[in-house]
This record gives sequence, structure tokens and C-alpha cells, in this order.
Amino acid sequence: MGSSCSSGYLPRALLALLATGLCATTLAQPEAAKPQPETADSMPAPGAETLPEDPRIARIEALAAGTLDPGIAPQSLFEVSLADESAIQVEALRVRTLLAAIEAGTDELSADIEALDPALWRGRAALDRARLAFYSLDRTKRDELLELHAARQEAAQPGETDAERRARQAEIERQRSLEAARAARTEAERLVAEELARLISVEAQVAAVLADFGRERELLAARRDALLGWQRRVREAKIAGDTTVDTTYEAIRRTLRVSRDELSASLHELADDSSAVPVIGADALADIPPDIPADHVRARRTAVQRAIAEAMRAEQAIREERSAVLLDEITVLNSSRLELLPFLPAGKRDAVTGFTPSGWEQARREAQQLSLILRWHRHTGAEWLAGIRSGGISGASIWNTAVVAIPWMLVAVLFFWGRPRSAHAIALAVTRFEAADRVERRVSPSLQLQAAHFLGKIHRPLEWALFYLATLWLLPAAAREQLEVQLLSSIVGWGIGGALAVNVINALVAGTTTRLLNIDGGSSKLRLRSLRLVAVTVVVFALILVLSSRLVGQGTIYSWVFSTCWFAAIPVFLLLVSWWRSTIFERIDRVRRKTPVQVWVLSNREGWKSFLAAMIGAVQLFSTGMVKAARLWISDFDLARRAHAWLFRRELERFNEAGHAVAVKPLPDEALALLHPARECSQWLACPNDDLLEHLTGNIRQGKGGMIALVAPRGMGKSSLMHALHQQISHSISIVCDPHTSIEAVRRAAHTHNHETSQTDAPEKRKAPPLILLDEAHALVKPIIGGLALFDEVIAVARGNCTETTWVFAIDAAVWPFLKRARDARPLFDELHHLDPWDEVQIGSLLAQRTADAGISPVYTGLLDKLPVGADEIDRIDALRAKQGGYTRMLWDHVSGNPGLALEAWRSTLGVDEQGVVHVRPLQEPDPVMLDALPDSTLFILRAILYLTPATVDDVAQATRLSPEQVLNAFRFAQSQGVCGRLGDRVYIRWSWLRAVTRLLERRHLLVNP
Repeated sequence: MGSSCSSGYLPRALLALLATGLCATTLAQPEAAKPQPETADSMPAPGAETLPEDPRIARIEALAAGTLDPGIAPQSLFEVSLADESAIQVEALRVRTLLAAIEAGTDELSADIEALDPALWRGRAALDRARLAFYSLDRTKRDELLELHAARQEAAQPGETDAERRARQAEIERQRSLEAARAARTEAERLVAEELARLISVEAQVAAVLADFGRERELLAARRDALLGWQRRVREAKIAGDTTVDTTYEAIRRTLRVSRDELSASLHELADDSSAVPVIGADALADIPPDIPADHVRARRTAVQRAIAEAMRAEQAIREERSAVLLDEITVLNSSRLELLPFLPAGKRDAVTGFTPSGWEQARREAQQLSLILRWHRHTGAEWLAGIRSGGISGASIWNTAVVAIPWMLVAVLFFWGRPRSAHAIALAVTRFEAADRVERRVSPSLQLQAAHFLGKIHRPLEWALFYLATLWLLPAAAREQLEVQLLSSIVGWGIGGALAVNVINALVAGTTTRLLNIDGGSSKLRLRSLRLVAVTVVVFALILVLSSRLVGQGTIYSWVFSTCWFAAIPVFLLLVSWWRSTIFERIDRVRRKTPVQVWVLSNREGWKSFLAAMIGAVQLFSTGMVKAARLWISDFDLARRAHAWLFRRELERFNEAGHAVAVKPLPDEALALLHPARECSQWLACPNDDLLEHLTGNIRQGKGGMIALVAPRGMGKSSLMHALHQQISHSISIVCDPHTSIEAVRRAAHTHNHETSQTDAPEKRKAPPLILLDEAHALVKPIIGGLALFDEVIAVARGNCTETTWVFAIDAAVWPFLKRARDARPLFDELHHLDPWDEVQIGSLLAQRTADAGISPVYTGLLDKLPVGADEIDRIDALRAKQGGYTRMLWDHVSGNPGLALEAWRSTLGVDEQGVVHVRPLQEPDPVMLDALPDSTLFILRAILYLTPATVDDVAQATRLSPEQVLNAFRFAQSQGVCGRLGDRVYIRWSWLRAVTRLLERRHLLVNP
């Protein structure tokens, strides 16, 4: 009975013990376990849940295989100490017995097992089997496995760093010093030992701080690398699309916010005097007796002081490096953010850049970044100045500074020396140019005088601008790249540029031609004041845009300023109107024919409407002035002037067809002779030949010699230029060539000596003439075989006598292409000049001078249309002036700038009525239809006449290979039609038909226009 009780009690006790341990282990280790192969004791019940395998089973197997993770301690896998062999044997026997009882599987035990959680039961049984497998190993094998795992753990541990080694050695040394202090026999020796221990501790703290600085540098380097990743992410987001762009933008914005806060803290720490480096403290050995050995402690204190100073410098450097890295980080991140801004959805982009809560938040962040940038550069600038004051600049830097400073000081001295004298120099130049204009009897100021007056108005800001540009040019490239220099140069540059623009506009508005000579008036100062107000407003907003774009990019602040700067025009306009109100009313009051709007403006000079009226009047005056300025600007274009001339001519033709022309008869012969194109001018007029005349005169007076050709069509002013040269150069010889000119006459002119030299002087002592003029030199050329013989002989004589003598040949443009083709193999002349056409102002001056010389005063009343109702005498005078200007422009366009042809056209249009008044008629020109019907032989004859003017029948027959009879018949026909005139036995093309014949031959490609 007892036996049976005891035999039944033992399994029940073991089962209860096992169940209690299983529950406790499961509660303590709730990790999942991998299921084991099912056995009789681990077969899951139907519907039971299968739990994952306990990870300790795999770890025990890995320990037995020698592959357990070094981070896991073997003891954590077992419930008994692995170092206690007896406990291991007892545990092995217990587990083996329990497993044997489970495998026996009695009915009573099976019933108790079924009452438990099957999954927990199977997991515990598998863990016991794994532990029993390790317990069953030989003790030697188990020790080898544990030693192998311990070796692997030691190998996996990181090696001791230099800082840890120094800290460990310092701690050992400090402990020894403390032991020595405790063992000291006297209080002084104990104090020395304690001081040594304290110094060692401080030194260890300094080393730890330096180690922290090294680790922080590694983190800063990692942050630099991270910026490259952000940039790559931005590039990928722009390619990916809206969703990725939006996500990346938000990520950058959050990171940028954190980076700005970190930079703010870093700059605050950079400006703070606190330090993480420990202080060395007071010297505790200052009062100990001198016989106590403490030299090694004092030496240690000196070394610690040096280490602390080095650590403080390293701390300052790491703080500056941290701030610099963070500044670069926020700069790059902000640039990346702005790159993504155009790719954001339109709604979000408008919210970020507009006056919305998001926009205000972004503007606040950009302002924060702007303040951070300025704080950083304020620190760097203060450090640079402190370095200069402390003498921290090296010798090389002093030399580099001298290389820049010395030239700049020279420029500054030159600038401040010449600035007070520049006004006097410009005034002296104006005086000389005015005197030169009076000598030349110019009707309008010369270009030099206009430039001098213009320079006098702008030279002050122009001098500052040149000094500013010279300073920038002298700065080294490294200095120009500094942000402080860039900001300062932008501010100064915009200021100087605005001042220069104000003075230039003021000078241009005041007038750059004749009006520039008399700039004054009560509104000049007010105009300059108004321009300065506008310039200051523009410069302020431009600087805000430029600086914000350069510092924080074209973000929200830039968008706000750019979108609101236009509203600044409203207060500026109102202020300008208040300044100009009285002037506006005065100028509108001076308008002769007022519009209804102007009448209303003048009727509201007083009261509350006066300001509104002044505003409307200002707009009206400004718009009118702009239209006039635009018309003047358009009139500067040659095409516009020619279009106006064509329209004016069509208007005159319609006027003539309507029968409104005045009945007149031709001018008297005396007046026609005075207006003839071949007549010499009474004085030299300003024309395109001025520069050429000055150039030739200068070369001749220097005695350079040479051969010069003047090529121009008939009537372009060749003879006038030759006459001016003959008058300005004393002892010059002028020869007018004709068919009777001989080579002997040219030789005599070349060997003519100075009249001051005696006829008895030796030939080698005779002085050659400085200038020989051959007008109408094309008369020496005949377009026949052997027709260049005389011309070649003259050229040979000129070439042999051109060392000190200047030979000037005037050649007609119709003959020049033939001469050039015939003698193109060798150069004929040292200089070749084609005379330029005259402009309409110069032609108008020529017509006015010749008309005054003829003693007539033509009127344009015969061309005047009926004036509108209400027109007065002033309107009539204005209309006559407009007709006069339009007529001059029409003549200029008609003759293509040829002054001789313009004179011929002008005198043909003048007529005298019954009262003796000279009237200007519509343009009178021969009908070219008759020329179009001429046969080709006649056209060849006309071309030969142009070449040989005046020409004989025999000359033309030789040139055209036609019979003399054909040529004579053509002569008679041309004379009967008025195309040609006769001089003895020679004929020439009349001035009135010269333009028509020339244009016909050019159109038929029988004449080449050079």
C-alpha cells in the first residue's frame, strides 16, 4: 500500500513542479519558439494553438556548435550555474527523469497533462531536451565551448582607443598619487601629492573634452556629406513629379528649420564666454616650504595650463567650424528649397509666396536666416579686425596688402587731387570749343561742344563711378568673393549708379543740342530734385531685391517686395504732383490752343479739386512730352525720315492736282545764276567733309606727302573741298583739269618753287609746293583704247614728286569704276576717300545760305492747305514752318543727300508771282518716261557723255564704236529735249537731267555706283 502510494505520489509531485516552473518561465520569457517535430508527448490537441519556438533552443544549439552570437551570455540560457559541475549533474538527472516519466505516458499523467496548455507544455519540454543535450556533453567539451565563446566575445569587443588608454593611465596615476597622499608623513607632502592627483584629473578632463571635439568634427563632416544627398534628392524629386516634390519640399523645410535653430544656438554659444574646458584652479603649492620637493608638480601644472590653452583654442575653432558648417547647410538647403518652389502645385506655391499664414511663417523663417547670416559675418568681421589690431597679419599678408593698398592710394590721391580741378578743365574746353565754332561760323554747336556741355553736367558722379570701378578692379579676387565686400559693393554701386543716372537723364532732358547751351529755368532744380526722389525710391527697392536675393534667395521676401514695389509709385507720384503743381498750371496756361481737359484743369487751380486737376494735368503734359520725344527719336532713323519725305511729296502732288498751286513765272537769270550748283559757296558750311578736311589739312601741314583720291558723284562737293584746301594751305597749286590739260602743265606745277626763293637758286635748293590739287581729274581719262596714257603720265609725275608734296585728285564716281578695273593690278593712291552724302539739316543750311546770297526770301504760302476753323496767325506760322521742314526733307530724300542736285531741284521749284514775291512750288523734275523709250545706242552715248563731260562727237564715237553721224544725231536729240547742253563743240548733261540719266543708267546696269 505504501509502495503504491509512494509510486503514485512521485509522478504527481514531479508534474506539479514541472507545471509551476513552466508557467513561471513562460511569464518571464514570453518570446516565440519554433515548433519541434511532433512526438507522442508534443502532439497538439485538435483546435489547439501552436506557439513559435523558444529562441533559447536555437541559441543553445548554436552554443554547442560554437556559433553563438558573441553578444549573448551563455549563462542566460540555463537555470543552473555552468561553473558548478555538481549542480549541472543534478539538473541533468532531474530533467532526464522528468522526460522519462513523460515519455512513459501513464493514464493518470496524461490526464493531468491534458488539463494544462498544450503549447506551453510542448515548448517547455523542447527547452528541457535542448538543455539536457548540452548537460550530457563531456565536461571537457563543455569547457572548450565556453572558452571558445569567451574568446569570440573578447575578439568582438572594440579595441581601446588612445583617449581611453590615456584616461585609464591617468586614472591609475591619479590613484597612485592619492595613495601617496594617504601614505605621506607630513601635511606638505600630502598637499603635494593631492595637488598632483588634482592636476592629473584636470588633464584627463581636458583630454576627454578634446576627444569630444574630435568626435564632433566627424559629425560635422557627416553633415557635409548629407548635403550632397539632399541635392541628389532634389534633382530626383524634380524629375519624379508633384507628389515627390511636395514631400521633399516639406522634408527640406523641416530640416531647414532645425538647422536654423541649431545655427542660432551655435552663434549664441560662439559669442558666449562660457567654456566646457575645465579651469586649472588656484595653485595649492604656492605656500609650501621650499625644501619640499614639488618641481615635478609645478612642471605638470605648466603642461596642464598649455593643454587648457590649446583646448580653448580648439573649442573656439570647433565652434566656428560648427557655425560655418551650419551656415553652409542652411544656405544649401534654402537653395534646394527654392529650386523646388517652381515645381510645387500652384496653390501651395502661391500660399508660400503670398500674404497668407504660410507666407508669413516662411517670411519669418527667411528673416531669421537673414539675421543668422548677418550675425555670422559680424562675428567674422570682428575677428578679422581683432586680428589686425593684435598684429596677427603675417609678413606675406602685409606684402599682399601693400600690393593692393599702394596702387589704390595712388588712385585715391589722383581722384581727390583732380576732382576740384575737373570743373575748371571742362569749362576751359567749353570756351575753346565755342571759339572754334565761332571761327567756323557754325549754325549749330559742334559735337565736341555738345560733349563738353554734357560732361559738365555729369562729371561729378562719373568721377565717383570711375573711382569705384578702379577700387573694385584693384581688389584681389579673394576679397571680391567675400560676402561683406559683395554687399558693400552692391550698396555703393547702386548708389553711385543712381546718382549718375539722375545726372545723365537731367542733362538729356535739358537738351543735348542747342538747348544744352542755355540750361537753366526755374524748373531745372525742381526737375533734378524730382529725379533724385525717383532714383532713391528705385535704388532702395532694387537694393532690397538684390540683397534679399543674394542672402536668402528669391523666396517669400523677394516675392513680397517685388509684388509691392509698384505701389511705391503712388506716394511718389503724389509727392511729385505736390512739388510741380504750380509749374503744371503755368505750363498748361502757356498752351496756346487748349483742349477741354486743359481748360478744366485751369479752372480748378484752387480748392480741393486743385490737386486732382494737377494730377490730370501732369499726366497730360507727361504723355504729350513722351509723344514728342518718341517722334524725335523715330525721326533719327533714316527710314522714318524717308517715309515722311515720301508722304510729304504725295501730299504736294495731290495739292498740285487739285489746282491750288499759285501761278508764277521762273526766277530771273541773275537769281538762277546765284543758285547754280557749280557756283562756289561764299563760306564753308558744316558738312560730312569736315573731318576729312581736318585730316587732310593736318597731314599736309606735317609735310607727309602722298597721293590722295577723292571720289564722289557730280555735285557732292569735291570742288568745294578742293577750294577749301587751296585756301587753308598757303603756296598750294590748284589745277582744274579739262580735255586741254597737258602733262607739261602738271610738270611745271610739280617743280614750282616757293616764291620766297630766288630764281637763281640751285634746283636742289628749291622748295616743292606742299599741295597740288587736280580738280576734275577724271577729265584725264578716256574710256577708249589708250585713253589712260595722259592719266598714267600724270600719276608718274605725281608719284615721283610726292615725298614732300601732297597730290589730291578729284575723280567723278561715274569714272572711278572704269579706272579701278583698268589699273587694279597696282595701287594708284596712298589714300582713297569717298565723300559721304549730306543730311537734311546740312542741305537745309546750304539752301538757306544760297537763297540769302541770291537776295530772295521764298514763301510757302502757295503750298498751304486750308487751315481749320478757329486757326489764328500763330497756327498759320506753325503750318508754314512744318511745310518748310517737310520740303527740305523731301529734297534731301529726292537727291539722296547730293547738295548740288538739291540746289538744282531747289532753284527749279522757285517762281515769282505778279507782285514779285518768290513762291515755293511743288517739286519740278523732268519726266523720265522719255528716257525709257531711248534705244540702247543712245544710252551708251549718254554714258560716254558722263565719262567725258564735256565730250565731243569724235570722243563719244571712239568710246562707243558708233559712227559720228549716229552720235551727232543723238546730240541733237538730247539738246532738243533739254537733256544736254553745249559748250562750243562739246556737250554735257544738264544739272536738271543729271539725276534722271544717272538713275536710268544704274537701273540698266550701264553705270556702277561705287
